Amino acid sequence: MTDALADPCSPQPVLARERDARPAGALPVPRPAAAATGTTTGTTGTSGLALVTDPAEGLRVTVRRELSTAPVPEWRALAAAAGAPPFCGPDWLRAVHTHLGSGDPLLVSVRRQGRLLAFGAFAVLPATGASRPVVTSLGAGVSDYTTVLADPDAEVPAARLVAAVLDAVAGAVPGAVLDLEQVPADDPLLEPLALWARARDHSVRLVPQAVVHAVPLPATVAEHDAALGRRVRHEERRQWRRLAAAGRLEVVDDLLARALAPAAGEPAAEAAAVAALVEELAAVDAAHPRAAARRRPWRGASGRTLADVLREAPRPVVQLSGLRVDGELAAYTLCFAGPRALHGYLQSYRARWAPYGPGTLLLLRVRRRAVLSGYRELDLLRGEEAYKRRMERTTRRTVRVVAVPLSRGLVPGLVDRAAVLRRTYRDELRRHERLAAAADAAGSARDAAASAAARARDLLRATAGRAGGTGAARGRARDGARALAPLRRALRRG
Repeated sequence: MTDALADPCSPQPVLARERDARPAGALPVPRPAAAATGTTTGTTGTSGLALVTDPAEGLRVTVRRELSTAPVPEWRALAAAAGAPPFCGPDWLRAVHTHLGSGDPLLVSVRRQGRLLAFGAFAVLPATGASRPVVTSLGAGVSDYTTVLADPDAEVPAARLVAAVLDAVAGAVPGAVLDLEQVPADDPLLEPLALWARARDHSVRLVPQAVVHAVPLPATVAEHDAALGRRVRHEERRQWRRLAAAGRLEVVDDLLARALAPAAGEPAAEAAAVAALVEELAAVDAAHPRAAARRRPWRGASGRTLADVLREAPRPVVQLSGLRVDGELAAYTLCFAGPRALHGYLQSYRARWAPYGPGTLLLLRVRRRAVLSGYRELDLLRGEEAYKRRMERTTRRTVRVVAVPLSRGLVPGLVDRAAVLRRTYRDELRRHERLAAAADAAGSARDAAASAAARARDLLRATAGRAGGTGAARGRARDGARALAPLRRALRRG
């Protein structure tokens, strides 16, 4: 086994801290969201929201309609200063919109004395029939989080900055419905947005959207390992030994750096290396035990999106680690390092290595590295996958924010309501908690049973293959078949 350290269970090299993930000249590390200044100062009435360009505050608002004109370094620095995850920054959003997005970009910058204080990234969907145009978040449907970025250290109150952004949107797309997806339910944006809506004669509706799970992390690796328990640590070491015995094991903490090393800064060679790495990740996903039931990532537009992110994002932001056995990538974990949390985006493994638990091994390794980096949270992002439920975790929600101009008359109002319902009906259905809980429970049970069946089948095949068809192997095969029987019954019941 080759690695920076001989023992893959021991404390690992430190991930880049948030201050290292920002470009030179970035703004200071933000205070916690609860301590952000100026969220309501001077906004109790409507007078403070009357102007987009306020001479008293010296604000200047710019609207751009091309992604190529975005102020990328400043946008990136503001997102870090605001404590926003990488999904709200330029490297992710530009790639997502280019390959997977819809509508026309609408970028709003708010400056004071040349300094970028607020930024909003939107997409404009044109009106159809009698309905209004819609302004949604850039990257809507793909990004796990969205917000309007505001500098927490600005002397201008956040409510004024947000209002300046939204006024610019309303001016650029008159009469539009504002539909922002995946806004954290505790986002400071929500209060300024409500103030703006009241001042501008808009109705606002918040619809619960996604459940987000996060794993709290302790201060030290010793505390982390103690919480796992002796049995889990013993099993982890045993699985590492089994993998090492199966072939030449290599643990790679930075697959991207390894892939780019031979390119030596040559743009064409780097692009080819990234494309080859994305193809390798796609091959792992295609060999996953539940590949037929999963949306296979990293093919087509999805693969081009990831390639752009890998090329453009600051290197410390992308945390792509993997396991190789005899040179073949057996499993990988993709995370993004944000200012306040490490965000676990996707992990996958080849079915034939499932008996060794490579996903769990990599996740434990990532958690230890995150602890050493000073992170106190591993954000597992939205979704109700079974493996998330098995962890000690905290749970929070995102909401969908819909702001609609108040209609004058019965028929226009009905048209607006119908248009909004067409966009939000899936989220509205999820508001019925009992139905949603029952559906989630049934889906989780089905996923767990299918995953267990796949692991048992893979173990059965691997055991039979290693024994070469001997009598002992046939006996183990019969035992494996008996073990699969209740799982098959569970699948049929599900």
